[in-house]
Amino acid sequence: MKEREDVVAAVLEAAGGELIGRVRLQKAVYLMDRLGLGSGFTFDYHHFGPFSRDLDNAVADAKAFGLVEEVFEQRQSDGATYSIFRLKVQAKPDAFGELGTKRAGEVVRLFAATNVTVLELAATVDWLWRFGKCKDWRSEITKRKGVKVQGGRLDQAVVLLGQLDLTLPAVRAPA
Repeated sequence: MKEREDVVAAVLEAAGGELIGRVRLQKAVYLMDRLGLGSGFTFDYHHFGPFSRDLDNAVADAKAFGLVEEVFEQRQSDGATYSIFRLKVQAKPDAFGELGTKRAGEVVRLFAATNVTVLELAATVDWLWRFGKCKDWRSEITKRKGVKVQGGRLDQAVVLLGQLDLTLPAVRAPA
């Protein structure tokens, strides 16, 4: 049985040893779970979409056991603080579940290179229709996320889900 802190270390290893942002980490693990990671974390809807308190606790454990470190930086644009997670030891090879080491590396590097708002939208769309049972996920995410869906970001999120083979049900136009 894999320990939850090993999952955190494995995700960071797949990312090349570093991942920027708590939102990015949460959404990456959520989507990796959908692809077969099998983290065992429970995700519920929160302000930024799917969120796992279990994952948050696993990060704390991974830091306490010396597997990862978290450093804080400030954005130059507005001074907001963000986290940088860095791997300190090699992850256990079995921590990737059915996803596998190669595929885990591919997807988490894709997530690291994706705009964090697009990643947030992709995870939220997936959660809304799969677990929130929203048939009209497009209207629902627009209502919940407002301006975040603008500028083509929602379309980019849908494309990202397609790249992951996480297909969405069609949304019918209103009659």
